[in-house]
Amino acid sequence: MLDNPNNVQAPPPGYPYQSPQPSPEQQYYAQRQSVARGMLWQTVVTSLLVIVAFASGWFGNAFVNRGNYVSPNSDEHLILQAWDAVSNNFVDTNKINSKKMAYAAIDAMVNSLGDTGHSRFQTKAEFDDEQNQLNNASTVGIGVYLSGGGKDPLRIDAIIPDSPAAKSGKLKPGDFITAVDGKDISGMTIAQVRPLITGKAGTSVTLTIKRSSTKLPTVFDVTLVRASFTAPIVVSYTVPTLNIAVIQITQFASGADKELKQAIKDAKAKNVQGIVLDLRDNPGGYLNEAISVASEFIPAGPNKNVLIVRTRADRQPQAVETGGLATTMPLAILVNGNTASAAEIVTGAIKVNRPDVHVIGEKTFGTGTVLQPFTLADGSVILIGTAEFLLPDGSSIYNKGIQPDQPLTLPKNVVPVSPLVAQELGYSLKQVEQSGDTQLIKALEDISGQNLQQPAA
Repeated sequence: MLDNPNNVQAPPPGYPYQSPQPSPEQQYYAQRQSVARGMLWQTVVTSLLVIVAFASGWFGNAFVNRGNYVSPNSDEHLILQAWDAVSNNFVDTNKINSKKMAYAAIDAMVNSLGDTGHSRFQTKAEFDDEQNQLNNASTVGIGVYLSGGGKDPLRIDAIIPDSPAAKSGKLKPGDFITAVDGKDISGMTIAQVRPLITGKAGTSVTLTIKRSSTKLPTVFDVTLVRASFTAPIVVSYTVPTLNIAVIQITQFASGADKELKQAIKDAKAKNVQGIVLDLRDNPGGYLNEAISVASEFIPAGPNKNVLIVRTRADRQPQAVETGGLATTMPLAILVNGNTASAAEIVTGAIKVNRPDVHVIGEKTFGTGTVLQPFTLADGSVILIGTAEFLLPDGSSIYNKGIQPDQPLTLPKNVVPVSPLVAQELGYSLKQVEQSGDTQLIKALEDISGQNLQQPAA
């Protein structure tokens, strides 16, 4: 969740999906977040819903006879009236764009449900990009994870290995981007900056960087050539001296559990004291991967469930899978406001089934719907919440999130010490302690039983 195919994003706010099926219409997804799309078109829902008919093929060739299909007293008739009013009367006919109107109306229709960040409309390109990411396909870009934007400076939180950003050796976690190709991006959101940074393979982009990690802040330009790379799904790092494995799952893409199994095996081979599972900024992914990942940490048995899927008609528990590799290993989980969907399923499942495990950080996003895609005539897709996922104890987190039992808010000026960051910078235990990542420090304290050095206030 990566919401953009070039991995130029805030540490993603997320989506969980169910296992991929042959047809998109048969896939169920436990939503990956697209927070920025939230309320974009709510104000136009009444006037522009009209277009949904065209994109979905609702009227087809019989549009000219649409009055025969829709009662004049129905709400659908309002759509027809609005369409005709706009199409037949707007003064500047060059501005009438049927597809643009259709997409805006469909977006507004879905957003009117109030399932913000869950149910949503996607163009064919957006849907295909998301599927490529979930299938861990390579992507083109520069290879950085971003946070902030808008009122806050745009910050590089991590750099993806083997990406153009990593190969340049000129960028570091904590760097701020102030301009792209000479254009000042102050006040712009990540969604607004993304099109400036992304592009075709082989083309270049110049970032103006402000680095505050030195005694005197420095400003300099870095030119990168966009290229293809693959973002990692699972990254692990063993904290020196403490011998505790920190395992980060960036999204629940295809193969997440397979990679996690290997990371757990490597950790056990080192006789680690325990595992810190870092799910901060994880937007979610496939539901079957979430079930398998949670099952690595939960003992299987009668009435042991990862979640319950509630539809209009019934409730279906999803059992813990057998063969978990770390069902008794000391464990702590890191979460924040961008932990969403499949990542929330995993967190909630472990929290309910293993009360000994501490959840540390900030309240999670609060995804709760399971999505089914409906493909429209031009390949665009409406993802609709056709079910809700519940925690194993039957409780709902929909629009509420999961509250950590050890709440800790990370200061805005602190870059989370994810395994990606720790690996790149070669962090020692002392550097971790001095990093300001109080969430990770608390997790290490919980597992080790030691009081670690806290950063100066």
